Amino acid sequence: MARVRSSRHRAGILAAAAVLLAVAACRRDKGEGELHARLSALERETDGLRASVQKLERGEPILPPDAVAIGISQSVVKDFLTAQLPFEADADKFRVKLTQGEATFLGSPAVNLTGSIWPAERPNLVGEVRVQGALEGIQVDPEKGTLRATLALDHVDLVQMGGLENYLPAGSLNELARRIRKALEDRIPPFQIPVTIEQGVDLPSVTDGPVRIQGAHMPLEVGVVDVFTGRGNLWIAVKVVPGELTRTTDKTPAKADSPPPTARPKAAKPPTPAASPKASPGSGDAR
Repeated sequence: MARVRSSRHRAGILAAAAVLLAVAACRRDKGEGELHARLSALERETDGLRASVQKLERGEPILPPDAVAIGISQSVVKDFLTAQLPFEADADKFRVKLTQGEATFLGSPAVNLTGSIWPAERPNLVGEVRVQGALEGIQVDPEKGTLRATLALDHVDLVQMGGLENYLPAGSLNELARRIRKALEDRIPPFQIPVTIEQGVDLPSVTDGPVRIQGAHMPLEVGVVDVFTGRGNLWIAVKVVPGELTRTTDKTPAKADSPPPTARPKAAKPPTPAASPKASPGSGDAR
């Protein structure tokens, strides 16, 4: 009987020790994950600020002077980012659903996405996930009328586990976060903002009057040449290059010249009636 109690006591101690080790490992992984997230954000901000400082040291402007600057605030990006959510995808043996987006424009166009995560076989074990990244490859698509950018993922943080620690590969929280980030990198759709971009300039024909001009069309090539972020705004430098001016065919028939106005004949004045002779005194019928 004593041996049974002793074995049970040892088993309880081993189980408690395993739980403590798992908790300690999770805390250590969480601390390392938070440090990696901060370092990733600081590296992007530092790279963006360093590029701007180098331009100023060379006496160059932050954005090209011959480009058109488009400013987008981080609140506008947040609204469009949230409008394109939720996004749901399989990541390893888990299901990830991203529902909210945040944008922070300091030295880099940083973007954070938050949502939930759960094992595909155990949907009742729901945890919280946060995805950290930045906008890259910003381009203008004139044909579709959109401003497009890809989301580069730097870090995935499992904020709340909700029992997911039992499904950690090799007992590492950071390893699970890394595998989820790798699985999501190529599946998150590009970020889009609708914009109105003219693809050319049309000069109408002038077909009425003594001076006539044939219509023409000049195409415009629009492209992003530089990007700058600071003080909560994303500044996109767009360069517009005019193309060759070509004549267009105007299908509107030319109006015929109207004949000069003809003089209208003046109406003849009515004849003036003749004055009746006045009777002289003493004239009349003799009575």
